[in-house]
Amino acid sequence: MPFVDIYSKDDFASIFYITNTEYDCVGGFDPEKPTILMLHPTTLDSSWLTEQFSDPRLGSNFNLIAFDMRVCGQSVCRANGKHDLWVEAADIAMCCQELHLPPCHIFACETLAVNSALRFAILFPELCLSLTLCNVPAPTEMKWVFNAYDEMMQTWCYTEDLESLEHVSMELTRFIVGSECDPDLRDDLIEYWEIEMPPFRRTRIVEQLGVIMNRTPLKSYMLKEVTQPVLIIQGERNEVSPLKYAERLVADLVNAEGGAILYEVKGGVGALNVVPGTASITNQSYS
Repeated sequence: MPFVDIYSKDDFASIFYITNTEYDCVGGFDPEKPTILMLHPTTLDSSWLTEQFSDPRLGSNFNLIAFDMRVCGQSVCRANGKHDLWVEAADIAMCCQELHLPPCHIFACETLAVNSALRFAILFPELCLSLTLCNVPAPTEMKWVFNAYDEMMQTWCYTEDLESLEHVSMELTRFIVGSECDPDLRDDLIEYWEIEMPPFRRTRIVEQLGVIMNRTPLKSYMLKEVTQPVLIIQGERNEVSPLKYAERLVADLVNAEGGAILYEVKGGVGALNVVPGTASITNQSYS
């Protein structure tokens, strides 16, 4: 199985990854093609990057690799109170080192991935060729978003029956994808959460949302360290990650090569890479 083991004296993580090669390993990468490292949306895993991996505009022209972050998908780790977004960035770098990947273009989707990608670019600039950030969140969560996460986490972790779990999953779908979510996509999301993140795996739920809710904003002097080309793809109607924060980040990335570029997806809400319509637009603007 494609895993990268990361361990130290008091920590351990086994990071799962997928690629677009025939045997799902980096040994099949074409050295003549650039490599894109993809980071999946919050509360999901790399299997939700199907719209990118199956798109010939990306799959035919690039080597693609995606990691399940340490408390997501098939990755496993030891619960650790020191886990934060800087740890996520270090995980990515250690995986790149262990797999002997060349410097990569980073494609990050939603809150957890975007914040990790920015820190990765700051800490390991030699490993990062460019940044593409889909739906940039506020530096710290807005009060109503924080309260919504907190309420959903409590209900999710300690729900007493399937009906209550489906209710909180429905609310999370509206929160992440938007109120006009396609019924089939909504059912797929709910099924995924019920199977992969049931209440008895609450430590993973709490740790992932805790990393997001307790993050500290990047200082202006840190953002000045980002010198790679930056593309921000932002949903016009995203209430959880309003457009103004993407515009603010563009202004703060003063040293990004050529200046950070903001592409606004008209009518876009959440999970731009998951919703089929906006996923195609996202892929096109990126490619």
